[in-house]
Amino acid sequence: MSLPNLVKHFNCEDGIGIDFLSASTQALLPFDHAEFLLSVAKTTYLEVDDFWGAKVLVLTAYLICESKMTNAKEIVECFKAGGEVDEDKLAEHLPWCYEGYNVVKSVDGMKKFLEQLDLSELKDEVAAAESTITLNVKDGHTQTEMKFNELINLNTVLKLSIEKKQKSIRLKHNGARVFLSSAGRKSLRQLGMEDNDVLEIEVSPDDHTVLDTDNILKESITATSNRRKKKNKKKSKKNKSY
Repeated sequence: MSLPNLVKHFNCEDGIGIDFLSASTQALLPFDHAEFLLSVAKTTYLEVDDFWGAKVLVLTAYLICESKMTNAKEIVECFKAGGEVDEDKLAEHLPWCYEGYNVVKSVDGMKKFLEQLDLSELKDEVAAAESTITLNVKDGHTQTEMKFNELINLNTVLKLSIEKKQKSIRLKHNGARVFLSSAGRKSLRQLGMEDNDVLEIEVSPDDHTVLDTDNILKESITATSNRRKKKNKKKSKKNKSY
């Protein structure tokens, strides 16, 4: 199993690969998934002497670490051509993938790495390198500083910021209105959010005095579409009668 083949395996047609890599940015702790895989790799190789099994686990762990700093689609793009690994390009654009690639280059090298592996130390390194921003999240009269990976999307920020799911929400970024229908699936980086920006979350009260404009728009479009269908149906019946 080579690094390009591993990435190619994740970049499958149904999109599971992209979703899997992107999912690692959702966790508040940056090292959860990779820590587990490296722990299993250490046991698999040092106790069972399964080099190939441990190699796949180590490569996957470092691929997940990379996804904490680099957009999943960008990772896939780097390996799109396939073939041999361009080490200079890998070191420049995907440093964590490059580190994992070097770890599994030889049997002796990986054995030495696993014997000396300090997971807590590696966890601190990943946390320090993770691409995060701090947002001032305002919910009513309360303002809280919250740290997010800037690769996660706005929908995920809301899930992490609001205790329970709300039917109607209004958002403002530094005072400017943000519409979830168009911005919800975009990352904080894509939306231009930076350190110390203010994200205001206005939740509709029980009497629904705040209008859910997104749902109103959807309902309006659906109603218009239904009227057109009925109109076309009547025309069709009229033409048949002639």
